[in-house]
Amino acid sequence: MNSAGVTQGTDPTAVAAVAARARRELSGRVLAATLRSVRDLDIAEESTADAFLLALQSWPKTGIPASVEAWLVTAARRRAVDRIRRAKIARRSLVKLAGGWSGVTGSADTVAEAAVVGDDELRMVVLCCDPRLSRQDQVALTLRLACAATTASIAAAYAVATPTMAARLTRAKAKLASSGPMLDLPNDATVDVRLPAVATVVHLAFTLGHTAGDGSRLQDEDLADRAQYLAGMLHRLRPASPTFAALLALILLTRARAPGRLDSRGEQVLLEDVDRRSWDRRMIDSGLALLGPAAAVAARDPMVLQAAIAAEHSKSPTFEATDWGRLVTHYSQLLTVDPSPGFALGRSIALSYALGPAVGLVDLDELLATGALDHYPYAPAARANMLDRLGRRSEAAEQWLLAAERARTDGERSYFRQRGELSR
Repeated sequence: MNSAGVTQGTDPTAVAAVAARARRELSGRVLAATLRSVRDLDIAEESTADAFLLALQSWPKTGIPASVEAWLVTAARRRAVDRIRRAKIARRSLVKLAGGWSGVTGSADTVAEAAVVGDDELRMVVLCCDPRLSRQDQVALTLRLACAATTASIAAAYAVATPTMAARLTRAKAKLASSGPMLDLPNDATVDVRLPAVATVVHLAFTLGHTAGDGSRLQDEDLADRAQYLAGMLHRLRPASPTFAALLALILLTRARAPGRLDSRGEQVLLEDVDRRSWDRRMIDSGLALLGPAAAVAARDPMVLQAAIAAEHSKSPTFEATDWGRLVTHYSQLLTVDPSPGFALGRSIALSYALGPAVGLVDLDELLATGALDHYPYAPAARANMLDRLGRRSEAAEQWLLAAERARTDGERSYFRQRGELSR
């Protein structure tokens, strides 16, 4: 470590690892800080990307800085100013570039600026939840700008071509900037108005991380990490909110069971076959502690009901001991406040275990007849599972293969094909 606070002679492999982690954990913060300075979303986004590229080029020579966040923010702001100057639209009101961030000391202004980095990152998500945008565009922009998801992965999650999603993101960003040249992050009043949408978007971001929408792996841990961080920030921002407590509880209860989802070969494991000793009991306890008070004051809140469903699975010592009747009740209540096809699918599955696969299949077939889940791979997979349990193995094999055709990741596709082979 030299006097400038950097580690010199750093191996490129180590630099790449630190830069990759920084992109996962800090991209939203860097973008928000840059946007706060230049108030131009395109320039802020491009300059943030430049900063991460510059890190890969510079750090092998200069070393990894003591405060990676401060380095990236400064680099992004400088690149933003360069872009503005080249375009001859420099503004006198730009926030000064110099400034320290978390873990550093400095003037009172510097320390104060560091203290609101977290708020700025959350406000980046709030910015994406502009009511002028459709919910799909809100989610897409959040995934791209606040969670650093690639355009290709977002496109896969929405089952559209990458150029189509790129055009949609461009149009959505243009809508945000249409109010004038001084685009800014929302103020506190705007934050309160948009927080319900923010909670929904963060939950959807976690869902896409928990079961990836693109690539070779079943999970996108980076995106799930980002969503968990944002959920934690929401809870800290409004600790009395049962919705935000339940959102964080839902994520903790779900992630606590993630270690059992894959076997030693990286293959997906059915819930009934999971080794529950692999679950993170400390994380489960944290989730349950958050859920208890939230359920006491808002038992029919959609997020509370979803967390309650996760809690039932987390508390059960075995698959056979699962209270499927209670799960049917939770799903039925959830559908009265949020009639989502995904929740309806969950209810069909719960019915199949509470009252038998024949009952679940009738309920599921009524749902599938609506066409609402025509592109969702886990709909035919659920049907295949029920058919297997009824001994209708040839029909089950066809459904497993249909699920494989609709699969979004290599991991899903491989798993569904294997199940199809076993059902033959």
